[in-house]
Amino acid sequence: MTAGRLRLVQLVRLAGAGLVRVTWSPTWSEYQVRATGPGGRLVAEYFTDDRADALGTADAMLAELAAAAGVPA
Repeated sequence: MTAGRLRLVQLVRLAGAGLVRVTWSPTWSEYQVRATGPGGRLVAEYFTDDRADALGTADAMLAELAAAAGVPA
């Protein structure tokens, strides 16, 4: 998913735990959900064509990052 520009849909940063980013690719007609931990290391990545699925997955990833870091979400 590198062709074209990605449009930011949602970005949530949790201090000390990492961040979850949801982007839309008009080229691929797909949402990309990426979770990165402290230091920017990739923790999880998910692709879907459904916005609700992408946002639900982002919420789940954020909860997992928070739990792993011992931070309340």
